[in-house]
Amino acid sequence: IAEFSRDELIVPAVAPHSMYTLDAETLRGARALADRHRVPVLIHLAETSDEVAIAREKHKATPVQYLESLGFFGPRTLGAHGVHLTAADIQILVQRQVGISHNPESNMKLASGTAPVLAMQKAGIAVGLGTDGAASNNDLDMFEAMRQAALLHKLTSKDPRALPARTALRMATIDGARYLGMDHDIGSLETGKLVGKAGAGADWGNSLLLRRFGAAHRLATRPIYTATNLLVGLYADDSLPARLVRHATLPAGAPLPPARAAE
Repeated sequence: IAEFSRDELIVPAVAPHSMYTLDAETLRGARALADRHRVPVLIHLAETSDEVAIAREKHKATPVQYLESLGFFGPRTLGAHGVHLTAADIQILVQRQVGISHNPESNMKLASGTAPVLAMQKAGIAVGLGTDGAASNNDLDMFEAMRQAALLHKLTSKDPRALPARTALRMATIDGARYLGMDHDIGSLETGKLVGKAGAGADWGNSLLLRRFGAAHRLATRPIYTATNLLVGLYADDSLPARLVRHATLPAGAPLPPARAAE
């Protein structure tokens, strides 16, 4: 944790596997370690019906209720999956400001079930998106995770308006940053935040190509296309992640300004 505490690309975290593989002492110790170093806590949470059965048999509680009894939850806690949550569980997560990482492709592949994402979002839980891992997903594609999340919750809710594209994009960006307490640095294109590069389409490589425009400042203007407009920003591009220094939005169809060296 100390080694990477100031790293801009790596955020150390404490990641106890789950309530059914670790004893109470270890889980409390993981929470204390995270609190001491002020880093996030990541844990599998109510992923499968077997996990719920184990919790009820051993602790006479749901996985969420058991962890709550240990004082495990707190800000910057991320529960992976959250498939089998009761209404009471959701209220505990809201109260403790716990975020949930929704992994729709993994949940479908492993037949774990469908997380109550719409109910969690309505309650105010920050629900982000994840891929889980290649072994339980077959890929690590966040664009596909957005697509599958949007389709899955339309199907299960029988509502074609459920989880629209903008919501799926928010889950993959700012909502994920919010539940980790990192939304002040990442998750949206705002002045002062860190930016990387990612995109789709035949022209993407040209539209977001990192360039060097002088050894003195290493700053350049570069365009970024969004779904509805063009964002032109001033970035430090000596390395990634760059930090957005200044930006402006142009309406869709506006002529692309030439890249130039910063003054």
